[in-house]
Amino acid sequence: MLVISVFAVLTWSGALERARQSAPAVVAARMRVDEVRARATGAAVLPNPTVEIESGTESGIAIAQDLDLRRRPRIDAAQAAVRQEERRAEEVARETLRDVATAFLRAMEGGERVAAASRSRELASEALKIAERRYAAGDVAQLDVNLARTAVARAEADVRAAEANSASGATELQVLLGLDERATVEGSLHDELAFSVARADLRVLEEEIAEAEAEQRLAQAMRWPDVGVRGALRNEQGDRIVTAGVGFTLPFFQRGQAAAAEANARLARLRAERDALAKRTDVEVRGARATVDALKEAAAAYERTVIPLTDENEQLALESYEVGQIGLGDLLLVRREALDARGALIDRLIETRLAEVELRARAGAPQ
Repeated sequence: MLVISVFAVLTWSGALERARQSAPAVVAARMRVDEVRARATGAAVLPNPTVEIESGTESGIAIAQDLDLRRRPRIDAAQAAVRQEERRAEEVARETLRDVATAFLRAMEGGERVAAASRSRELASEALKIAERRYAAGDVAQLDVNLARTAVARAEADVRAAEANSASGATELQVLLGLDERATVEGSLHDELAFSVARADLRVLEEEIAEAEAEQRLAQAMRWPDVGVRGALRNEQGDRIVTAGVGFTLPFFQRGQAAAAEANARLARLRAERDALAKRTDVEVRGARATVDALKEAAAAYERTVIPLTDENEQLALESYEVGQIGLGDLLLVRREALDARGALIDRLIETRLAEVELRARAGAPQ
């Protein structure tokens, strides 16, 4: 049976753009904004008028309308709630973009490890060929051939393990982006990767503060009477009588005490949380920036000094074994050290790139 695998080939910028536009978490967050906006429409609507109809010997009709003098602060609170949800949606987008960027880097890391393991496998295969030639020439024992074959098998296992890890990172990316097809990534950990997101958690708190301030004004408005107008048309003994008037409550007991106390307490808490978050963010960003600078310097120094020597030693060891200057055990040791060195470079590169993503996610883009 023919099986056709379909892949979505993603670039860095393409993956981030997909996340912004159609990641399931981002789409759901936008829908929540629509829900809150729909609920907020009710804040601007006046209460329904009431109608009283009398029938019998004396009939009439009366219409009353509450003027809803507290409507303005209620509208302000509803609008603040909408803006609050919009900021929360921006925060969901920020978290999703950070997760997508991290998954993309992990998938890219997997590709780099596959490449490193594949190179090691090629060198192991070359060493096996040399061992077989030397064995045929009578220079080495069967043990060398067996050891070389074992090294090739281990190198093959390393490649398969690296491919499995790479597939795991790609699967995480596929889930985050809501893709039906399998994902594969393009790029290198050596590339400078642009990453910019809006940080909105402080702005969420600002909108919560605006909502609490509107609730505070609403509570203060409860000290004043509710006012309504009333008009009536009545038949009394054949005469039509038209009346009009104004009605209002007397806020002697219920003056919004509980609502005011709750709004004041909420406002104090939110302002304290905002100030604490601002301070924590500043410290985190400065720390993350220092971490990125240190990691960049360490990775560059390692790649500049260790990797060229590792590559040279590997080639020299292979040549030395071919002419009998060193044994196979020495060659395999050099090859293993080279594989470890390339793995350590990948470790440094992925640490640096992940730290850069974390820094930019914490700092956020200018608003």
